[in-house]
Order: sequence, then structure tokens, then C-alpha cells
Amino acid sequence: MLIELTLAKIAQICDGELIGKDQPVFNIISDTRSIPSGSLFVAFKGERFDGHDYAEQALEQGAVAVLSEQTLPLKSYIKVADTRRAYGQIARAVREAFTGPVVCITGSNGKTSVKDWLAQSLNHHNVLKTQANLNNQIGVPQTLLGLQAGQDVAVVETGTSIPGEIERLASIAYPDVVILTNASGSHFEGFGDLQGIAIEKGQLISGAKPTAKIILNADDGFYDYWCGLAQGREVLSFGFTDKADLYAHDIQLGDQASQVTLSYLGQSVRVEVGSPGKHQIANGMAVVLAMLAIGEDFHFAVSQLRKPAFVAGRLERLCTKNEALLINDCYNASPASVKAAIDVLSMQKVSKTWLILGALGELGDQQESIHHELGEYAFQQGIDQLICVGDIAAIAGRGFTQGNAKALFCQSHAEAAQLVQTLDKNHAILVKGSRSAKMENVIKALIN
Repeated sequence: MLIELTLAKIAQICDGELIGKDQPVFNIISDTRSIPSGSLFVAFKGERFDGHDYAEQALEQGAVAVLSEQTLPLKSYIKVADTRRAYGQIARAVREAFTGPVVCITGSNGKTSVKDWLAQSLNHHNVLKTQANLNNQIGVPQTLLGLQAGQDVAVVETGTSIPGEIERLASIAYPDVVILTNASGSHFEGFGDLQGIAIEKGQLISGAKPTAKIILNADDGFYDYWCGLAQGREVLSFGFTDKADLYAHDIQLGDQASQVTLSYLGQSVRVEVGSPGKHQIANGMAVVLAMLAIGEDFHFAVSQLRKPAFVAGRLERLCTKNEALLINDCYNASPASVKAAIDVLSMQKVSKTWLILGALGELGDQQESIHHELGEYAFQQGIDQLICVGDIAAIAGRGFTQGNAKALFCQSHAEAAQLVQTLDKNHAILVKGSRSAKMENVIKALIN
């Protein structure tokens, strides 16, 4: 850990009360399956679990104390009002000791791709990055608690599912650089409308350091609003018109990569973006600006776009047992990311294109209209066949069914896989849906 911690110091950081003697703390963990000696066990309480039930077990397995919201019959624990808040306070103390830049990324789409791409592009540095999707009130502190001496940069993904979460994460990570990729129609269920989403995402700007650099999508409808939140912080913008600081033009989209000219402050470079889709060009520009914000050379930053980071389940190219191209985009889904994936599918050099679509979640009262629109979009982009898995995805089928185009409907992943199992190398199959739809089960059935 970056700083030396003791139980007494942690109690002070968290405004808590130490019961028992002071001892050094070397790790802070919340999982009793692996407790290194000298650890503080954090007892989180959720809707379906209560870490306090495992407090005694944690001490037996080597923890020196427990961080608890409850009075416990234990010899060593720290009593706090809220363990989640206290966990964040400890992480903030560790973050304060870090002298390198902390880059925080949020947005409706592209967060994970930008995070991994940026971390890979900075591989000549010692980089700490968010692992998997640990981007919430537990995941962000967990990431920051992993800061070590000798690390140069922290690249931290911040997500949200409830109003106020981004504000809390900003207060923990206190970023030197903010990347806000966009605001689009996801999480309507929690935030009501697109404006509510934009306001929530904007909290990362408001909570950044006063000296932070803010990287924004100039093509987003909330760009001006977010600029207003910057309040003297330097704004760097990206987009597809010359109103942005860094803009892409003369674009040639390909089935696996794109050719594009990037212009920035009078400099122009022709480059290959090594991943298909216009959305990946936007993600790549965000990566370039982040590298510039922490002092990298423009030409070096642009050169890194030739090899984007691999993210499992993000436009991952596989093959079925019959050698059809299988595009796995099951990591998650929002309306914008479904359209972007459909665009990529439509560019594939095959005879027929098939889309297997599962439900999108957290859309609230816009669930029906959005799914119907996605079906229409697939038809407009020339997708040859749509397979809808489940009743919610079936709404998209009604939008797709026009003229001679007719969607297919099924209720299970196995049934969907059965419908495409005989397709061969003349076909491309895109599998897409929200995490809750578990569309990776279709992928497994087609490649195993």
C-alpha cells in the first residue's frame, strides 16, 4: 500500500472508534475467501448479504480487525457510521499520497474501451487501472487502495446506477484528468431522462481538482453544459468537426479498422484506428487527449491507436464451429452501443448478416420505444436477419419486420444458438444484449 496505515490512523480517517489495541494494517479487504495476514476486513451490508455475519470468521482467518457499522463482540474492530463511506475515506487518504496523475473516465458508452486503451497506450509507464467493471462505490476505492510506490499513472473507470454516485466517486478519486465520453439513453430507470444522466455524469467534472483537465465530446448535446461545470479548468474537446480541439476527418470506415486524419492545433496525422466503427474513432480521440493532458507527445499518442486494447465481449471476433464470423458484443448494451455494433455488423464482407439481440435493461418507461427503434435501425442498416431472445427483445422484432424482412423469436439462449448453428463462413453473426440478458450463453453454445 502507498501509505503506512494503522488501526488508529484508519479510525481517525473515518471518524470512527477503535475498540482494541492499535496494530499495523497491510491490506484492506472485503472477501473472506482470501484474507492475508495483517488485513482489515470491511463488513459491507447489501440487500442480499451482510458482511458483519463473517466478522468473527475474518479474525479467525488472519484479519487484525473489522471495519463495522455495528457493535460487535470482538476484541478488535473499528466502529463507523457507514462502512461504504469509510472505505471511500481510506481510499481518498491513499489517493492523496499519490503524486502521479489520476485519470477518471465516465460516460454512457465507451468507458471500459477508453480505460483499457489508455492504460495500454501508457505501457511505458507503471500504470494502475480499474480491473473488470469495478467502477462503483466499492470498486473505485478498491482500485485506489491498490496504489503502490513506483506507479506513475492511475486510470480509473467511474460508473453510476443511482443519482449522486458519481459525486461520491469524484470525492474519492479527486481526478487530475476527467474524460466524459458522452451521455446517451442508458439508465433511464434511475435518472428519468437524458438530462438526468448528463447531470449525473457532469458531477465528475465538478468534483475534479481545480487544476484538472477536462476532456469532452464536442458533438454531444450536453457539451456546453459540461463546459459550464468546468469553472476555470482547462477543457480539451474531441469530435468530428473542426469546432473540436482534436477532430477526425477524411474517414474511411472498414470492417476491421478505419483510416482517419486527426487534426490538433495545426498538426494533422493520417492514422489507422485498429478497431472498426465510428464510435471507436471517438474513443481513440479521447485516449489521445488524455495522453496529451499528462504530457505525452501528439504523434506518439496518435500512433497508439493502431492497436486498441482488447476487451472481452466488446466487438470480439470469433468463429462458430461452422466458421461463420461471430462478433461477441455481450459485455453490456445501451441503445447507442447497439446501434454502433449494428453499424460494424453491416460493414462485414460477407453474404448475410444476422443479429441475435437480447433485452436492454434499465430503460424505464422508454423500454418499448427504444427496442422498437433498434429493430427499425437494424432493418435500415440492411441487416438480413434479426433473432430476438425473450419478450422484451421481441419488441425490436416488430420494428424490424417490414416488407420481406421478418424477425425470428425465441425464449432461450439455446434456441437462439440452434437457429444459427448451420451458418457458415458466408455469414456474420452479432450477439448483443445487456448484462442481465446473459447473451454470452449464446456465444458459448456456438463455439463449444
